[in-house]
Amino acid sequence: MVLPKHTPYQNGKGGVRIGLKPINTQDWLEIDDNFKNENNLKKNLLSSKRHKVFQANDNSLSAQKELLKMVTEHLKKYHSEKYSFKDQNIFIKATRESINLLDSNTPPIETASLLVQEDLILMMPKENKFYLEAAVLTSPSHWSLVEKFSKNLIDLHEGVPGYEEKIGSRVDEIFNKLPSDRILERLNWSIYDSPELFQPVGSKPEVTMKRKNIQDLHLRVERQTIRKLPGQESIVFTVRVHVDPLLSISKEHDLLDDLNLAIASLPQEMKEYKAIDQIEKEVINWIQENQKIK
Repeated sequence: MVLPKHTPYQNGKGGVRIGLKPINTQDWLEIDDNFKNENNLKKNLLSSKRHKVFQANDNSLSAQKELLKMVTEHLKKYHSEKYSFKDQNIFIKATRESINLLDSNTPPIETASLLVQEDLILMMPKENKFYLEAAVLTSPSHWSLVEKFSKNLIDLHEGVPGYEEKIGSRVDEIFNKLPSDRILERLNWSIYDSPELFQPVGSKPEVTMKRKNIQDLHLRVERQTIRKLPGQESIVFTVRVHVDPLLSISKEHDLLDDLNLAIASLPQEMKEYKAIDQIEKEVINWIQENQKIK
């Protein structure tokens, strides 16, 4: 079984923390063997549940256009082996489809999202705060784009234990001061009872774990990046979700130790927010049993 690509629970990490680190420009977007499946999911959701996965205000159009240009130039420079470029068209080799960059019937942020595996979110500034003004979000982690659209950073994280008190104002400051040539990355994790990427929900208390058997549980990791559009001063927020069976780390004793510590270190309110309290006993017992097997 393939090991998870990202393991943000290492060293027992798991609570509310900024956890941002700079990355090289070439590492901004992840493109891997899951491209075709995730691209198909995006297209299906944009067709069947469009209002749940796409939102954009008219004032975001210029920022959307700049975002599309940024994504296109990045793919040309760092992922040219996976695409073919001709005039206004990009041919995606993984799906064998061509996308018209100048299609006036498709919002630029939607076009950009179909070129990559990440979900794309535009946060636009107003009086030193940043507001969600455009997004394609097809892999929500118990989060509703419809409910959160047009809200600022603090309001987007309403209900997240400790966010406003611990890091809310600092994140706004980071967004305001972020140089356009700098990209920051952060990772967070949880455990879900389904491998599905599209998991929206109106509010966290509604989350109920329907399956508690270890073979049904999955590590869900969000890789997030933030980057500023130099022309608009808006922030591009990308989200890529990785899902791996919990069983994928069953023989990795260091990771089992880390996950055990990460769960134990979570405040009770965060366990409830992540719905980990509903499966905590089963997971800890499983970890302990696997740690006996050397």
